[in-house]
Amino acid sequence: MNTFWGCETERLTELSTVFDARAIRLRTLIQQVALCTRITDWCGPDAEEHRRRTMELVEFIIDLIERLRELGERLGDEAAEQDLCSQAEGSPARSGVGDPLGVRAAPPWDLDDVDPLPHLSGPPADDPGPVIGGPVMAEDPQELLRRLRSLPDGEDFALDPEILAEAERQRELLLGEVPVVGIAQTLMSGHEAVGDLYDRAEAALVDNGYGAFTPLVSLARVPHHLSEALLGEKSVLGQVTSAVDRGLANVAQTGGEVLSEIGEGDAGGAVRAVERGGFRNAGMSADILTATAGPAIADTASDLIGTGADLAEPLSPGTAETLREAEESVREVGEGWEQGQEALTDPEFYYDLRRTFAPMPWDPQA
Repeated sequence: MNTFWGCETERLTELSTVFDARAIRLRTLIQQVALCTRITDWCGPDAEEHRRRTMELVEFIIDLIERLRELGERLGDEAAEQDLCSQAEGSPARSGVGDPLGVRAAPPWDLDDVDPLPHLSGPPADDPGPVIGGPVMAEDPQELLRRLRSLPDGEDFALDPEILAEAERQRELLLGEVPVVGIAQTLMSGHEAVGDLYDRAEAALVDNGYGAFTPLVSLARVPHHLSEALLGEKSVLGQVTSAVDRGLANVAQTGGEVLSEIGEGDAGGAVRAVERGGFRNAGMSADILTATAGPAIADTASDLIGTGADLAEPLSPGTAETLREAEESVREVGEGWEQGQEALTDPEFYYDLRRTFAPMPWDPQA
C-alpha cells in the first residue's frame, strides 16, 4: 500500500501569501488606530491613560501580527521543502529552500486579488458619498493621515491652558490702546458678553417655567446672529485673534521649556522644545493665512434658521421640524469645513510626520 505524506504545495504557497497579505493589512489598520489616538484633541489624565493603554495594546497586537507573518513564511518554506523532496533526481531545483541563491519564488498570484479586509478610509468606489467643500476638494481631507506607518512617542505638544489664558489677557492689554485694533477688540468682547446675556435669559425662562417665551429671546438674538460673521469666535477677526493668543502663549511656553531642559542638563530636550515651538508658530501662521469666514457664515445661517424654527414651533410644528433639519444640515457643513481646515493646518501632525519619517539625533527614538 502506498501512503502519501505531504501537501499540495501550490495551495500551501497560496495560503502563505494570504497570511502575508493579511499581516500587512492588519499592521496598517492598527497603526492607523495608534495615529488617530495620538492626533485626537483630548487633554487631561483620562486622555493620557487612554493613550497609554491604547499604545500598549497596539504593541501587543503588532507582536501578534509579526508572529502571523512568520507563520506565513514558514508555510512557504514548508511548500518549498516539499517541492525539493518530491522532485526527480537530476531535475533543476525550484526556488525556495532548494534554490542555491536562497531566493523565494514570487507568489503565484497578485496580492491585489486577495480579498481585502474592510477599508476604513471611506465608502467604496461605487459610492462616492458626501464631498467636503465641493468638487475641487478630496472626499476626506485627512486621507494622508491614514497612510502613515506609525507615530513615535514624544513630549506633550499642546499649549498649557493657563499660559494661553494669560496670553489672552496680555493681548487685550497690549492692543487695547491701539485705536482701530482696540475698538475691534472691545466690540468682540461686547459681542461675547451679549451672547452670554441671551444665554442666561433663556436659561432663566426655562428654569422658572416660562419656556414658551424663549422664541422672543431667539427673535431678539437676530442682530447678534448677524454680527457673528464679523465679530464672533469663528469670524476671520476671531480666528486671527485666537492665533495671536496662541503665538504669545507659544513664546512663553517654549521659553520656559527650554530653560527647564537646560537647567536639567538635557541639551536634546532643549532642542526638542525649540522645534516644537517652531512647529506651533508655523501652525499659528498657517491659521492666519487660511482664515476664512465660511464657518462663521454657516453658523450665522444655521442660527437664523433655528430662530425661524423657534418662532414657527407654536404655529406649525411640521414646518419647525423641517427648519430644524435644515439648521442641522447647514451647521454640519460649517463644522466639516472647520474640521478640514484644522486637519490640514495642524502643526502637531507635521511635527509627528517629521519625527516618524525623518528622525533626528535629539529625538528619543533616534
